[in-house]
Amino acid sequence: MAREILIAFFDSRHSAQQGLAVAVPPGQRLGFRHRAVLVTKETDGSPSPIDPPWVLPASAVTGAGLGCLLGLLGGQAGVVVGLFFGLYAGVFVDLRRTLTCVDLLDEIQAGLAPGHAALVTLVRGSCSTIEGRLAATDAVIAHRFPGIPIEDDFAREVRDCASELGWSAAARDSAEIEPADRHERTAAARRKLAVLEPYASRLLWLERLQFEFEMRVANRGLRDAPRWRASCLRRRVARLRADHRHARAELEASSSRIRAAGEP
Repeated sequence: MAREILIAFFDSRHSAQQGLAVAVPPGQRLGFRHRAVLVTKETDGSPSPIDPPWVLPASAVTGAGLGCLLGLLGGQAGVVVGLFFGLYAGVFVDLRRTLTCVDLLDEIQAGLAPGHAALVTLVRGSCSTIEGRLAATDAVIAHRFPGIPIEDDFAREVRDCASELGWSAAARDSAEIEPADRHERTAAARRKLAVLEPYASRLLWLERLQFEFEMRVANRGLRDAPRWRASCLRRRVARLRADHRHARAELEASSSRIRAAGEP
């Protein structure tokens, strides 16, 4: 998975295709560092097909190599067994990475308005170069960091926009800030919040759905679990509830900030 995911929202498929040509030149789209995916929604609201990015089978190759090395301790048969299990484990990891990326693309597409599009760029390293290229377009840019809960990334983006609006209001009477610059930054922040707003309710729904499913699984295991395993399951239930409370609090606070920013 990429170290950072840059999401650029556009008002139309055509502008997103232009943004793709600007952000990632054709010769870099299949490279290891930059992989870009165009996510669109039809004008009638139906989702368009998505071509997921090609994932390098790095885990499969690494697993097969390590399995062979460890299998040398058991002779020829050990090499075969090590190769099989290492390759199997690596393929599983690569498949999980691919499914995680597909889930992210589906989430982004579900929140798009009809006729709108998003350019999702998976970057290894810094995405400042691509973000700089997209600055010349009309894209609304958001960042996603794998390994960080999506509700925390969402809350960070909303807080940044709210801070930008607060700065613009505080600088309204300052002679050092040009009115045109202040107006441009305010409009950009409000536009970004308008793009993010549909995702708040969907993320709350998905979080509640996942929490209820995991709680049902944990409670079912608790009913038949022996005493030594029941204590582990109780700790897991406690963690699930704590994570759910944190996610719900973050998303509800973000929704409140978005509503407050939209008030005159």
